[in-house]
Amino acid sequence: MITQESFGTTQSGADVQKFIFSNKNGYSVHLISYGLSIQKIIYPDNQDIVLGFDNLSEYENDNYYIGKIIGRNANRLSNGSVIINKKEVQLSQNESLKQLHGGHEGFDKKNWDCKIINFEDKKVLIATYTSQDLEEGYPGELKVTISFELTNKNTLEMSYTATTTKTTVVNLTRHDYFNLKDGGKTDIKEHFIKINSNKFTVNDSESLPTGEIKDTKYTALHFNTGTSIAENIAKDPKNLVMGFDHNYIINNNKNNNAIPLAGVATDLESKRQLEVYTTQPGLQFYTAAYLDKVKGKNSVIYNGFHGFCFEGQHFPDATKHEHFESTILRPHQTYTQKLIYKFSAK
Repeated sequence: MITQESFGTTQSGADVQKFIFSNKNGYSVHLISYGLSIQKIIYPDNQDIVLGFDNLSEYENDNYYIGKIIGRNANRLSNGSVIINKKEVQLSQNESLKQLHGGHEGFDKKNWDCKIINFEDKKVLIATYTSQDLEEGYPGELKVTISFELTNKNTLEMSYTATTTKTTVVNLTRHDYFNLKDGGKTDIKEHFIKINSNKFTVNDSESLPTGEIKDTKYTALHFNTGTSIAENIAKDPKNLVMGFDHNYIINNNKNNNAIPLAGVATDLESKRQLEVYTTQPGLQFYTAAYLDKVKGKNSVIYNGFHGFCFEGQHFPDATKHEHFESTILRPHQTYTQKLIYKFSAK
C-alpha cells in the first residue's frame, strides 16, 4: 500500500510530495520527492530506524546528505574531474578541489517527479529526473528512473535505470543513516556489523583511493565474520578516531543470479536487523563521525556516530584507476542497479 500527501514547497516553489509505504507485517517507509529522501523506516514495534528531519526546509539546508539519493557520482573525485575517452573533463568542485557526491546541486537537491502506479497486484512508486547536459559539469542529458516497492517479505526494493545522450559518468548511491537501536538518539558503536568483503580500497589523507587494494584480514577493517563497531575501532584507535569511511569490495558469486548480500547490521538488544543487497561492486561503510549537533526529527540532536551508512556504489574516483570497474555510460548503453533493504527482528 502507498499513500500520498503534501510535504511542503521548496524555496524555488516546487511542490514536494511524501509517500508512505506500508505492508501487512507492520513495516512502513516514508519517502519524500525532494532528494528521494527516506524520512522514516518504522518497524512493527514502532521504532523508526533512520535519521531524518521533520520539515522540508531542514532537508533543503542539510549538508550531510541525510537519507538522500546521491548522483551523478557518489563519493569523491580527485581534482573534481573525470577521465572520459582519455581526456580529463572538469566538473564542479564542492569539497576543496574535490567533488563530493555530485557537486553543489547534485541529485540530493532535486525534487523528483514521482508517480504511484499499479503493477500487477501491487503498487510501485516510479521516480524520474532528467539531468541536463553539463549539469555540475557532466556531459550528456541523463534520464534516470528509480522504482520503489515495499514487499510483504519486509524488503524495500529499488531498481535504477539511466540513459545518456553523450558519454558520461554515472555512479548512483543512497545515503541513508541507520540507527537500529533508537533512530539516532545515541551512538551506534555497539551495533554488530557484518560486511560480505575481504578487501577494501586504500585511501590517502584526502579520503581518495590510492588505487591499492588490500585484504581486511588482520586489520581493524575486517567485518567479514561480524563484530561490533566499537570492538574494531579499539583495534586501531589512533587511525579510527573518525570511525569508518571506507569502500569495501563486495564478494560476489558470479554463478549465482541472486543480488549479492553486501552488509548486515544488528542491534543485539532489540534484535532489529537490516540486510543490504546490491548489484554494485562496492559498499561504502560510513559511521557518521562528522555529524555535529544536527537537529533532527522530534528535536533529537544527531552527533558523531549516531548513525551509519551502507552505500552500495562503484569504487570512488574510478575513471582515474583502470583496474577499478568502469563508471562510464555511453549513449547506446543503459545503466542499471538494484538495491534491497531487508528488515527483520530476530
